[in-house]
Amino acid sequence: MKVLVTGAGGVIGSAVKENLSRHGYEVVSVASKDADLTNTEQTNELLEAVKPEAVIHLAARVHGLMGNLRSQGSMYFDNIRINTNLVEASRLVGVKKIVGMGSVAMYSDTVPLPMSESTIWDGPPHSSESGYAHAKRAMLAQLEAYGDQYGMEFAFALSTNLFGPNDRFDETNGHVLPSLISKFYRGSTADERVVVWGTGKATRDFLYSSDAAEAMRILLEKGNGAYNVASGSQVSIVQVVNALQKISGYPHEIDWDRTKPDGQAQRAYDISRMTDLGWAPTHDFEEALAHTYGWYANHISEARR
Repeated sequence: MKVLVTGAGGVIGSAVKENLSRHGYEVVSVASKDADLTNTEQTNELLEAVKPEAVIHLAARVHGLMGNLRSQGSMYFDNIRINTNLVEASRLVGVKKIVGMGSVAMYSDTVPLPMSESTIWDGPPHSSESGYAHAKRAMLAQLEAYGDQYGMEFAFALSTNLFGPNDRFDETNGHVLPSLISKFYRGSTADERVVVWGTGKATRDFLYSSDAAEAMRILLEKGNGAYNVASGSQVSIVQVVNALQKISGYPHEIDWDRTKPDGQAQRAYDISRMTDLGWAPTHDFEEALAHTYGWYANHISEARR
C-alpha cells in the first residue's frame, strides 16, 4: 500500500516513516518544506502527484502551553486550513483511508477521569489550548461527515504528550518535556540555572514516539473512529524534573517559577479501545527519557528549536 505521511519531519512523523517502511509499506513522506498545506492549491497538487491509497496526517501547527496561550487565533486558523485542505484533497484523488492525528487537548477538563473517547464533545476544551483544540475537533467532525457522505474510512488518534528523537526543543513555546530536556542540557553543560514553570504538581501522560508510531500503523490497519493514543500512566512534572536532573547530572537546586501556569491539573486516559486492537506501549518512561536526552545531546547542532 502506498501511504502518504504528512508532517514527516517531526517527532512522530520520523517514527511513523521508520515503522511503516519496516513493515513493508511504500511510504511517501512530506514535511513543511515540501508543501504548504495551508494553501489549497499546493495541497491539491501534492495529493494529485502522489495519489496515495491511504494518508497518515500528522502535519499541524503545534506549540506547548505558552505558545498556545499566546497564539490562539493563528493556531485555530492555520490548523483549520491544513486539515480541511488535506482531507478534501484526499477525497478528490480517491484516498481509501485517512488516519488523522488529533490531541487529548480536545477534551474538556470537566469530563471524568480517565477520559474516554465517548466524551470528546462534552464541554469546551481547556481555555489554555482552545484555539488548537477546536481546530482538531473540527478535523474529527470533517472526517465523520466525509465518512457519512463519501464512505471515506478514517481513524483518529487522540494523541497524548509525545516525545522522542527529532522533537522540537523550544524552551519558550514548546511542549513541556522537550523544553525541559533543553533546559537541563544547557544547565548541566553551561552551568546555568534551570527554571521550571509552575508548581510541578500537574500530572501528564507521556508516550514515546516509537510506541505512538506503532499505534498509528495499527490504526491504519484496523482502526475505525477515535482512539486515545496514550500510555495510560500519569507522571507529575516534579517526577519529570527529578528524572532529568539525574539523567543530566545537573548539580543545583531547581528554580520553580510559580508565576507561570501549570495548565490542566490532571490528565488520565482510557486506552482500552487501543489495547483491544492489540496495541500496548512497550517502553519504560525513564529509559525513553534518557534515550531522548542522549539523542538531543548528540544532535545539539541540528536539533529543531
